[in-house]
Amino acid sequence: MGELAHGTMLIGALAGTACTMAGLRGRHALDLAAAAVMLAAMVDMAFIGFLPALVWAVLLLTTGLALGARLRRFRAADGRGIRDHRSSRELHRALAFIVGAWAFAGATASGVAASAHDHAAAAGLAFGAAVVAMTVFGGWLVVGLLRGGRGSRLHAAEAASTTVMLAAMALPSLVPALG
Repeated sequence: MGELAHGTMLIGALAGTACTMAGLRGRHALDLAAAAVMLAAMVDMAFIGFLPALVWAVLLLTTGLALGARLRRFRAADGRGIRDHRSSRELHRALAFIVGAWAFAGATASGVAASAHDHAAAAGLAFGAAVVAMTVFGGWLVVGLLRGGRGSRLHAAEAASTTVMLAAMALPSLVPALG
């Protein structure tokens, strides 16, 4: 299952990066940097193993927080909240990085002591709930974007690839938590 999960994560990261690069017209450098960090993390996790998972967790968390801080500025500027799809996309992207960082941190803590098993199981279930919530949010976002017309298809593809990648990241750590 590990190879399938790594392959799915890598395909999701590649698709998300391609969508980000294709939609650069209105994007900031932060979007491109975030896509590069996620792609590098997936490549390293799948093939190389150059950096420890904890380093990737910190990088992903920092990127997610930067994306979230930018969302706050967008929301303050237009005053609409997450009812519009742009804010929802930005929120989904920021949360995906944060939950992805949680997945990397969980991979670091996979060798917990037997005395900490109950705590690890509870953390695994909380992580599973976060992934399910992100998957539902991603599905809702993709459907809403696809209803938005032709101009939203690129954003829908990005949201779908991020959602699939996040679910694939979570699967290896969730299966032991459920067993």
